Amino acid sequence: MNRLLAALFALLWFENSALAEEDAAALYRRGATVMSEAIQEVHRADAAALIARAAAMNHAPAQYHLGILYGEGRGVARDVGKASLWFRRAATQGHREAQYAVGLSLASAPDKTEAAGWFKKAAAQGMSDAQFQLALLYEKGDGIEPNEGEARRLYRAAADKKDAAAMFNLALMLEQGRGGPVDFDGAIDLIISAAQATLPAAQHALCELLLDGRGVSVDLEKAAGWCLAAARQGHPPAQMLLATFYALGRGVAQDEPRAAAWLSIAAKQGYKPAIEARKDLFPRLSPETRKRAKSLAKELDKTQ
Repeated sequence: MNRLLAALFALLWFENSALAEEDAAALYRRGATVMSEAIQEVHRADAAALIARAAAMNHAPAQYHLGILYGEGRGVARDVGKASLWFRRAATQGHREAQYAVGLSLASAPDKTEAAGWFKKAAAQGMSDAQFQLALLYEKGDGIEPNEGEARRLYRAAADKKDAAAMFNLALMLEQGRGGPVDFDGAIDLIISAAQATLPAAQHALCELLLDGRGVSVDLEKAAGWCLAAARQGHPPAQMLLATFYALGRGVAQDEPRAAAWLSIAAKQGYKPAIEARKDLFPRLSPETRKRAKSLAKELDKTQ
């Protein structure tokens, strides 16, 4: 009789637990749907309340989503502490995005050991952002024993998922033979892919390759085009190089005011080579050229 009662109790407990999980999932789905369609703050608050109920029932996706809401102040008052709390609750249940979020919140600490631990957990679940961040730590030996071979492997894993930053960092390792053999052709392919994915550092690197003819045919017009693409995204080295293109008329029509404008934009961002070049160049420009350069800089500078 006792065994029968125990079996019935266990069955009832299992059914209630499954029902609770189902209810939590349903609550979260309703909350997430309302949040995605909400136009007014009162509706966002209602959605956040539903998500919070599901989170309190230990539903990991709801806990992660609630962390995002607290971090952004959407439907709830912004509270970084509560955001961190809910991220950690979801992370301890194996939610990879939450694990990455916890790792990222710890990545600015002087000791990155704990951040590395969380990045490892998320990276092991195939999250490309976590793979990239963990690769950075392995490459630098920051919070973890340095291992360029492991950094290269992780960059490759993230690059295979079309992570542009991982493509570019892997290209640098392949070009320099760090963490494995030199593969210059592979590096160029990755730089091209990262540039096409609009990563400004890769666009600048591709510009230099096309300018120098390293591994590719010299093409000044294409070089200038890639340099312009990076410059428009606020990349100071590309902005300064583009100024040189305009000053010399390489790949573009010679345009002294435009050259001075791009040099000014790079200098404004604190790029020391541009600051020094601007000090040397501007006193030698005519008043008309300086006036035109100033007007162009205002027009071209997307950071204003």
